[in-house]
Amino acid sequence: MYKIGVFPLRAMPLHRGHINSIIHAATKAETLYVVLCDNPERTREECVAAGLPVMDAKMRLKWLGIELQGFNHIKTVLLDESDVPRYPFGWEKWSDKLNKLIPHKIDVIFGGEPSYTEGYQKWYPETVYELFDYKRERYPVSGTEVRSHPFRHWEYIPGAARPFFTKKFLNTGTESCGKTTITKYLAKIYYTSWSEELGRYYSARNFGGREDVYSVEDFERIVVLQDEQDKEAIRTANKITFFDSDAVVTQYYLEMYLGVKSSLIDTYIEKYRKEKKFDYILFYEPDVKWVDDGLRFLGEQEVREKNSKKLLEMYKNYGFDNIYIINGNYEERLEKTINFVDRILE
Repeated sequence: MYKIGVFPLRAMPLHRGHINSIIHAATKAETLYVVLCDNPERTREECVAAGLPVMDAKMRLKWLGIELQGFNHIKTVLLDESDVPRYPFGWEKWSDKLNKLIPHKIDVIFGGEPSYTEGYQKWYPETVYELFDYKRERYPVSGTEVRSHPFRHWEYIPGAARPFFTKKFLNTGTESCGKTTITKYLAKIYYTSWSEELGRYYSARNFGGREDVYSVEDFERIVVLQDEQDKEAIRTANKITFFDSDAVVTQYYLEMYLGVKSSLIDTYIEKYRKEKKFDYILFYEPDVKWVDDGLRFLGEQEVREKNSKKLLEMYKNYGFDNIYIINGNYEERLEKTINFVDRILE
């Protein structure tokens, strides 16, 4: 049993192979330091090359923290490599940074790269370099492969990191356009999570179904609650997830009911746009028969089309440009949506 062990990694992204190796290393050291090494410029380059958002160091530390919680002898720390020459250069500067980061004599360094052996022997002559599963026999995957084809390697991505790769589809539109039913259908077809439109049932749950007692605060509360529910849908998703509403829809109904807008809701909308919360916005046109389910009141076709146009313009005015129009009868719009999602998955 070693006293102090170090496990350096980049976790671009964190995958099952990393966790497997970390756990085995943890059985051999009284204290194990998992050292997340990050060069922000290199990180950005690799993410852009893979067509992904940037996996910054803070995000990857969160993944490690979630997956390793409860193991008190495992410590996660960050080593900033921004001023360290890239491998195979920079050993001297890198080792100096590591020595300052770990406040103890390092007894063992764990890793999976045989090519690092010579460097560790030179700069850590009194430290053991122990290789583990460098052939990746138990989990035959690399970070490069996960970045290139995350869905193909989905089983190797731990739960903490899956939301980063999950594709998020917002199904939106005005009343009785089939989006709620289609959202439920899609969740079943793709065996994944979905987030229902909370505002649809808010009055029934909170003031006995009355539609004439809404306040601005009620609409703002809907957005907050919807956001929390959306996060749970993303957390539990199987590659993709579907949303039946968003803050733009809530702002739309606030204007319709009370004739005002909420700055708080606008803040959420801007946050979603900047962070690209929804990869794709599927906008369903009101060209199917209006169905009165007891929660709707805008049945005239002329009114439906007018309001649909207004909602679509709201998305555009807020700066959303990832909008795709879905129309046709119920069967056609379901098939169009499935074909669209399948293309993304491929």
